[in-house]
Amino acid sequence: MDMERRLPFINEQKRAYTQGTVEFANDEWIFFDEEDEEASLLEEMTEGSIEVFRHGDWMCGQLQQGGIIDTGIGSFPLQNGDRVRFRKRLPYAYQQWLESLSDKTFFRFVQWLNEHGFSLYDCLYCYNGLLFEKYAGVNFIIYDNTELVSNVQHYYERGNTCRDRFEITFNTGKRFVCAQSG
Repeated sequence: MDMERRLPFINEQKRAYTQGTVEFANDEWIFFDEEDEEASLLEEMTEGSIEVFRHGDWMCGQLQQGGIIDTGIGSFPLQNGDRVRFRKRLPYAYQQWLESLSDKTFFRFVQWLNEHGFSLYDCLYCYNGLLFEKYAGVNFIIYDNTELVSNVQHYYERGNTCRDRFEITFNTGKRFVCAQSG
């Protein structure tokens, strides 16, 4: 199952969105990231999907030319100061790795990661040996949730049987193991 089909089935992940405000200046929409206060062109920050906070709710839509948001049932223009957010992009190797996991393993891994205070969107780096068609090996995923840094080692076997074992080590020295077969 691909990530877009899996996301509705998991709890809303922390730090899944880049969020900020927009301003129209010099005939362009500028996005101001509330986390790092950096300014960027809005069109460079999103692949089209955007959410705008209006009337106490996040409204989903597609960013169109001229700062118009198309919701599928109507459209409206962006306004200076609007709060907007869009889902963060996952690194390619990481997304491919997540998609390679069986549904059972994927959902158990997400639960395990969340129980330790991490989100799918905390990934800084992923080495995915499966991209090189290796049927046994180790993948390395580095996460940072701003409080802890962790390294996940994913030992895997593919072929007649599917085996996955995860070890997570925190910068504090604590370690945990989770195994999944089938």
